[in-house]
Amino acid sequence: MNLYNVRKELCMGKPLTSMNLKVTYYSRVSTDDSKQHKSLINQVEHFDEMIKNNNNWEYVKGYVDDGISGTNALKRNNFMKMISDAKKGKFDLIVTKEISRFSRNTLDSIRFTRELLSYGVAVLFLNDNINTAMPDSELRLTIMASMAQDEIRRLSERVKFGMNRSIKNGVILGNDLMYGYKKNRNTGNLEIVDNEAMIVKNIFSLYVYNNYSINKISKILNDNKIKTALNKKWNPTTIIRMIKNPKYKGFYCGGKTEIVDYMNKKVLKHPKEEWIMYKDYNKVPPIVSSRLWDMANHKLSLKKSNQLAKKTYELSNKLYCKTCSKLFHRRMQCKSISDASWLCSTYLKEGKKKCNSPNIRESEILRIIDHIFLSLGLDLKFIKDYFNKLSNKYVLNIEVLNYKLIRTLLINMLIDKIIIAKNCCVTDSINLEVFLKLNAKYNVDNYSDTFEFKRGYNTTGTRRYKVTYKVNLFYV
Repeated sequence: MNLYNVRKELCMGKPLTSMNLKVTYYSRVSTDDSKQHKSLINQVEHFDEMIKNNNNWEYVKGYVDDGISGTNALKRNNFMKMISDAKKGKFDLIVTKEISRFSRNTLDSIRFTRELLSYGVAVLFLNDNINTAMPDSELRLTIMASMAQDEIRRLSERVKFGMNRSIKNGVILGNDLMYGYKKNRNTGNLEIVDNEAMIVKNIFSLYVYNNYSINKISKILNDNKIKTALNKKWNPTTIIRMIKNPKYKGFYCGGKTEIVDYMNKKVLKHPKEEWIMYKDYNKVPPIVSSRLWDMANHKLSLKKSNQLAKKTYELSNKLYCKTCSKLFHRRMQCKSISDASWLCSTYLKEGKKKCNSPNIRESEILRIIDHIFLSLGLDLKFIKDYFNKLSNKYVLNIEVLNYKLIRTLLINMLIDKIIIAKNCCVTDSINLEVFLKLNAKYNVDNYSDTFEFKRGYNTTGTRRYKVTYKVNLFYV
């Protein structure tokens, strides 16, 4: 479309319907409700007839998004395909019912209509009587789009208010897809589904009494061709959510989450102490006993703490970034290389623009620490004897107490913090109170040294750089 010529003809009173254009349409509904789906069918039929019955227009198949919110255009696949096809010149004009169907986000409405105009494509909003080919369309579009967006905000607030009132009144919210229950449409209370309740009891019993793992339980269910409430296969996450759900022991539970922003639908998970939770056998009849539910959740919490413990390494909570003072995190960047790297948490989350601190290999940090300990002339036999005297605490055997284990113990006992900066690694706080008890013959006021590494950089050569560290040892 030549916008200059079209605008000139429109200003002279020539109607858009009399111009030779390639025309398509866009239609959308926000939910999968049957009534809205029928409305969508009616919209599509109307646009098909409207375009095909105009002899001056060339029909181009339309774009439809079914059951998708209009607040975020990027989540609407057919909308984004329409924008892409506009760039390719597949049509000149898009017809849509109203601005709220095109977008409920003011910025998106302006952004995409401008982008379409840059491709020579106009948008005709039928109910709002806005044609973006006209010079004054953007002002009217901005006003109408803002009103459409504000309607979503008010609707969101009304829904949130209604949900909060319902929770305070003990109304059971949510759909009818909780395994083991069905919702009574008249009373709103949950009712037990016997055959599903038996499976729920078996899941809890297998996990607590038979000591089956979550993975094994999901495999048993799938092998027996038992489906979830959504008619899908079981997975560990589904079973964990079931075990954590207090409704299975007869408790009402609400206020677990809240939508923070109506535009991006970001969900805030409230801590457990803020949940509204109480026993209510009338509205939520229990499937398992409180004792069994508590045992299952206690076992889950122990498993989680054990998993966290397994993820702790020698240098965990020891390495800090000089640039932003945040902790470094361990990453295995390549499965073929056993050596891990440590990177700043700010860099991992937000990239170089927020923090340009270097990543450093675990082996390099450990070599620095080894150099410190060995330079101090540590008597390994003395240290082994000392740690074995603390056998009640460490439960160690002198035969298996190798240097790697000794180093781990020393790091935890002596080193408080290691600062990572460009070409520099500084241990700025080492507590010698325990160290002096370990080996009283080392009476060191301060210690500093430099250490140089050769590090493989790529297949063509090596990168050589200097890592400087300074250790301040002090008495307590």
